Amino acid sequence: MASFLRSFILLVLLVAPLGACGDLPRPFEGAGREGDPTLLELRDTGTVRVEAGDDLPQGASAHLARAMARALRKRDIPAYSDSLNGGDYILRPNVQASLIETGAKLDVTWVLMRPDGLAIDTTHSVGEISSNQWFANEPTGPEESQLAIPQDLVEKVRKLDGVKEDPLAKTYDGLVAQPADQIAFMITGDRSSFQAAPFMKIALIDFAGAPGDGNTALARSAGALLQSKGIIVDSNEIGENSVILSATIDVRPVEKATREPLDKVSIEWIIMEVDGTELGQMQQNNVVPRGRVDQYWGSVASLAAQAAVETLEGVLGQIATRKKLQLTSDQKIVSAR
Repeated sequence: MASFLRSFILLVLLVAPLGACGDLPRPFEGAGREGDPTLLELRDTGTVRVEAGDDLPQGASAHLARAMARALRKRDIPAYSDSLNGGDYILRPNVQASLIETGAKLDVTWVLMRPDGLAIDTTHSVGEISSNQWFANEPTGPEESQLAIPQDLVEKVRKLDGVKEDPLAKTYDGLVAQPADQIAFMITGDRSSFQAAPFMKIALIDFAGAPGDGNTALARSAGALLQSKGIIVDSNEIGENSVILSATIDVRPVEKATREPLDKVSIEWIIMEVDGTELGQMQQNNVVPRGRVDQYWGSVASLAAQAAVETLEGVLGQIATRKKLQLTSDQKIVSAR
């Protein structure tokens, strides 16, 4: 019997079409490795030349590029925007802008490229810019001057009780803050750049189909293993930073004659957005002695969950990166707060 349990491993791996996470690449390939495998082609940290956008007024274009260069320097990435030459990497904004009553709304896709023009990856942001930022004259002084928002002011205002307005709201510095985190990670692979990002939460919902205590045992084992890796599991409070992990379990007798009667255990794991959009799926199949899981699953649930979580961790890391969220902290998280 023990040999059957020890052999409870992942046999079949299926990939479903991806939904809201964009071009998330082959979610169950390279299991256990966080991030997009294509990022492994990047070199060590080098200088980044931030280009001005083509579809903006000249002043707005220059201020946007300066803001991104400042943001990258704050993240220890050497970056500049006041030259058309050099750069180990080139960062180019593709901008769609529309005027609104209070200024302008910008939809920016940042393309990180090699000097030969080969695109490495992209990140995206949408935000509003106030009128005084949008219509500001083209800068002529050093990069740190004019529209730059002093960091000490930002931190001081945010600490004041009752102050709701963010100093970075409707500024170029605010617009580039989140994509700068992503670009820093693309270049260095250092997740410390995501310290300000919220955590992604995993909701374990709809574990169904198992006999005995299988549904509860499998959910409990999966949750414990995810938490041991520092991943937040919270099925009680589902919000915009949550993804759902569900499992459909099927147990039926093996019809083929064997030396001893066996049951086939099939588990379909599905990761989805809170709106039901499927992000990926995975199938597990194995056999156990007949009747082994009719009442109590015990170690079968633990072994099945362990094999699944080893694969799912890599997928969840990719999803978190695409969502600009943190998956794990440096310290293990025991429960959601």
